[in-house]
Amino acid sequence: MAVTTERKGECGGVREKCSLPDCPKFGTLGREDRNGRRRVKGCGDPAARGKRNRTKGDSKARRARRVLGISGANSRHEEHWGGGLVRVEVKAGAQVSPIATRFDAARSQSEAQRPLGDVRPFAMIAMPDGRTNGIVLMALEDFAVLIEAAQASLR
Repeated sequence: MAVTTERKGECGGVREKCSLPDCPKFGTLGREDRNGRRRVKGCGDPAARGKRNRTKGDSKARRARRVLGISGANSRHEEHWGGGLVRVEVKAGAQVSPIATRFDAARSQSEAQRPLGDVRPFAMIAMPDGRTNGIVLMALEDFAVLIEAAQASLR
């Protein structure tokens, strides 16, 4: 891999597979990948999109792990984390936007009717058609407080 000093230039992504209409983009070039390609931030090449998606998911998972105080193997795979009272699977990005929208609407509805002095955390219970067991959604910080209290009561 040759080190280049060129800071700006045209994106080196695969133009035939790029999803952007104005490909190639011009801008500050990133590091070379294993094939020697340097891409511009926001490149529409599938390899670049995949790397961005993985990086975003990894950073969200690290934040969740830190907030929940989960120990175990330092891995991007939640299955290896261990510790704690619950198993977790962190999802991020566009796939969770509809869930977040419904959760925010339910929390707003609950907040509008919340009595003064009620400090309980909010949890949304989703009951899909065809299922008898519901799905619980909570804000990460509220869930962390709940887990901490449960662990303290077990000691």
